[in-house]
Amino acid sequence: MTGTVRTPIHLVLLAGGQGLRAGGSGGGPPKQFRPTGRGLLYRVSLDSLLKLDPDSGFRVAQVVVTVADRWRETVAGDLAGCPAPWALAPAGPTRTASTLNALEVLARGAELARPGKDDLVAVHDTARPFASAELLARLATAAIRQGGAVPGIPVTDTVVRARPDDEGVVYLPREELMAVQTPQVFRWAPCLEAHRWAAAAGRDFTDDGGLLAARGLAPAVVVGEAGNWKVTTEVDWLRARDQLEI
Repeated sequence: MTGTVRTPIHLVLLAGGQGLRAGGSGGGPPKQFRPTGRGLLYRVSLDSLLKLDPDSGFRVAQVVVTVADRWRETVAGDLAGCPAPWALAPAGPTRTASTLNALEVLARGAELARPGKDDLVAVHDTARPFASAELLARLATAAIRQGGAVPGIPVTDTVVRARPDDEGVVYLPREELMAVQTPQVFRWAPCLEAHRWAAAAGRDFTDDGGLLAARGLAPAVVVGEAGNWKVTTEVDWLRARDQLEI
C-alpha cells in the first residue's frame, strides 16, 4: 500500500492531569512529564503511536497535546523535534473538557490543518506509554467501518456492583465485561459534534467511547493489548520507568 493515499489520523494526547495518585502533588512533575530512559513519559506515548507502518493505510497527520499552563514551555521545547506537525491546547477542568479544547484547536485550522469530515481523530491518555502503532491501525480500520472504535481486554477478576446500605452486592457476568483502554479512534465530524454537545449539556465522561455512545454512536470494541496498561499510582510509575530503561 506504500505510495497510495493514506487516511489521516489527527492525534490528541491528553497530558493535562496532575498525576496526584502517582505523587504529583509533592512539587515534582506529574507522571506524564517525568523522565525515562526514552524521554519524558508523555513523549514515549507519542513516539510509540507515530511508528505507524506506511503500509497500514493510515498516517498520523498532526498532533495536539493538552497541557496545563505550567508545563507548556516544557512540552513546546520537547516537541521541537517531533516529526509530525503539532500544537498545544489548554488542559480543561475535566478529561472531557480537555479533549474538546484539543478538538477545537483542530477545528479552527489556525495552527494546524483543519481535518476533513471523513478524517479520523484518535484520543490517547499519555499515561499509557506502551500502546502500539499496530493497535492504532487496527482501531482506525474498525473506525472506518463503524464510525468509532475502542480497545478492550477481557476482565479477569470477578466484578460486583455495590448497593447502598446493607442491600449487598450485584455480581456482574464476567464474560460480558471488558476493560476499555486508549487510544480510541473516531470519525472526525461526529466526534467533534458529540464533544460540543457534551459541553453544552454540562456532561462529563470517563472516556470518549462512552460520550459517543451517549449520542447513539456506540463504537466497535477491538481487542486491546495486555501491555497497554495505565500508569496511575507511584508503583505503576516505578514499573514503567524500569521497563523504559531497557
